Amino acid sequence: MQLSQRFIMAYNKIDRQLQKRAGIEGYMGFSQLVRRVARKDTMIAQFEDDLLEYAELRNAIVHELVEPARVIAEPHASVVEHIEQIAKILEQPPLIIPRFQGEVTVVKDCDPILHVMDLIREHGYTQFPVYDETGRFKGLLTDRCLARWLTFEFEKLVTGAEHTSVAEVMQYDKAQGANVAFLSPHATVFDAYREFERHMTQDYHRLEAILITPKGRKDEPLLGIITPWDMFHVELP
Repeated sequence: MQLSQRFIMAYNKIDRQLQKRAGIEGYMGFSQLVRRVARKDTMIAQFEDDLLEYAELRNAIVHELVEPARVIAEPHASVVEHIEQIAKILEQPPLIIPRFQGEVTVVKDCDPILHVMDLIREHGYTQFPVYDETGRFKGLLTDRCLARWLTFEFEKLVTGAEHTSVAEVMQYDKAQGANVAFLSPHATVFDAYREFERHMTQDYHRLEAILITPKGRKDEPLLGIITPWDMFHVELP
């Protein structure tokens, strides 16, 4: 199969996905569809610039005015591979589960803070979802919160650390739960990207982690956790 044929096939697949996501009746041009859908769809927004360029390239490859669907140019192999990759991603979006699925280390608000310190030494984690005795989500214990607690309570540590609970340390958490987002397994990697981007301009309330639960609610069992470090190292298919 020629490169131009592969390009047009991938282009048409993307066009069908755009029409499906736009949910409109009647004809709308490819570029117009891209701009419209990108405003509300995280995946299309991720590839908006590339798709707009490919719309122009498609017009250069297929000369409709001389002869319908007549190919007059061959695209570069790297371009074809990239548009095929985009088409594949739009047809089968990479979900956050199973990519970020795994056992999550949680703590109770009544646990002694020394228990958390042991967990940090053992696993190297610095973020812990906190629940009360009834299983109710109370917030995310982070290294920032621990640092503030150490700053204000340093003098008491010499004699009272063994009696200090997670709940007492969580009082120094300025975010008060605003630094956590919840997503369901049906969310895509692009949805996770968007959540972190939305919090970038917030100071103490920047997003420290995304917790994955069956329906994206905080009163459900944890299926996984996504940190900013995870997103920085994620590789798309």
